[in-house]
Amino acid sequence: MAMVMIRIAAAAGTLAMLAVIGRAFAVASFGEDGATLLELAWGQVTLVDLYLALLLGWAWIAWRERSPSRALVWLVATVTLGSLALFTYLLGASLRAPSPTGLIIGPWRTVDTATIDLRRR
Repeated sequence: MAMVMIRIAAAAGTLAMLAVIGRAFAVASFGEDGATLLELAWGQVTLVDLYLALLLGWAWIAWRERSPSRALVWLVATVTLGSLALFTYLLGASLRAPSPTGLIIGPWRTVDTATIDLRRR
């Protein structure tokens, strides 16, 4: 049931991002609105917040992927497409993963190799 919910959320996020990006391109100028956003203090805060969150999402992708070149492709996609790339990755990964744990750690790791011992020594 958890995987079904994750897949639905990922598909909904992908479709929502496609819809709002498509609408924005249809009704506004990317260059003009982007310049206005960069002039506003809270617009700058929003962009820094967004890109830090995107970096965190991409870090999970890079950790999960076995190939550095695939991770690099997803970095470019994340920087250029934002949450659309992250939701698309999540949807594809969730369709291939057998369980939530498999989704989180990826197909190349086991729970034992992904565990980090946080106890003091």
